[in-house]
Amino acid sequence: MNKTLNIFIKNNIKVINHIKFRNNYTSPINIYINNNFIFNKSQQQQQQQKQINRFYNTANTQGGCGNNSNCSSSSSCGSNNSNSHGSELLKKIKASPCWSCNEHIEKKKIFCPMCNKVQQMDDSIDIFYLFDIKPSFRVDLKDLSHRFKKLQKQLHPDLFEQSDSQREKNISKEISTSLNTAYNILKSPFLRAEYILNQKGLDLSSVGDVDPEVLMEVLEVREAIDEGTEQEITNIAHENRQKINDVVEKLEIEFQNKNYQEALKQTVYLRYLTKIQEEVHNRLDTHI
Repeated sequence: MNKTLNIFIKNNIKVINHIKFRNNYTSPINIYINNNFIFNKSQQQQQQQKQINRFYNTANTQGGCGNNSNCSSSSSCGSNNSNSHGSELLKKIKASPCWSCNEHIEKKKIFCPMCNKVQQMDDSIDIFYLFDIKPSFRVDLKDLSHRFKKLQKQLHPDLFEQSDSQREKNISKEISTSLNTAYNILKSPFLRAEYILNQKGLDLSSVGDVDPEVLMEVLEVREAIDEGTEQEITNIAHENRQKINDVVEKLEIEFQNKNYQEALKQTVYLRYLTKIQEEVHNRLDTHI
């Protein structure tokens, strides 16, 4: 931890709080936080992040509010009828031929109803529909886990080892990886919020300088982790977990009210809290 910078921020917090930056300018303090508050990741975690980024990029290219395929607004289209959104989605994705028998099937179908061959997953499919659940920030994690395990049993690559088609084997591996990535996004409050915001055309990188008070909090907690005993770090983890729960509750309200700009701010804060929890996990080798 750069204690000199930490002291500088403490002494100048009021000044920093009143500085007005241009939209395309990021302050040196924010650059420092962004560059140094990223914890080391294993190769497996880096690979998972690449998969997650692929989903986010897909969400960005879809555009619109994310609720239906005909809406071009970056905010909500105003519709809250999940059935109408589902029907619009089906109109968009229902004309794809099976690679094996050429039967035209809905793209969201994982197996061809005619030949029962596993199908390549289309990147344009909303991952909520992949699990056949309503797009919403509030997710029943037990139900999500049940749906994931059910799909996993159907799509595990080992089940296709006896297939005479190498293409089917390759597809099963790809879709199994995509399924795991989609599940990891939906079960994580931060990744789920970021995914939904991307569907609405909002990107966390579009947020300029973060509230200096948030940065001050991050620096102080990081310093406490660096210098704390195991018990002190455990206490920090419990306090941080409560902060995460509080932010998740706020996000549920903001997404329900379609207040996406405020949800964006809360998600930025949740990103820092999530990284703190990851750091604690790395230090204590346990989840809290």
